[in-house]
Amino acid sequence: MALSSKRPSQRDEIKSKLLSDVTETNEKKRRLNAEIEDSLYRRIKGRAAEEGRTISSITRDLWVEYLSK
Repeated sequence: MALSSKRPSQRDEIKSKLLSDVTETNEKKRRLNAEIEDSLYRRIKGRAAEEGRTISSITRDLWVEYLSK
């Protein structure tokens, strides 16, 4: 996430709220399966390893960002 000198927008607040709702909960988790190309999977797995993250955490962040639009 890049730093910005502007005031947080309402969209930023909604995104932050959604992210905290997803990450700070004891709510039951559900499994989500998707078919993707092997080369894309390898790129995702490599980037996740570089960042010290799991594919699940990256996927959750992407869904939260998508839903906050």
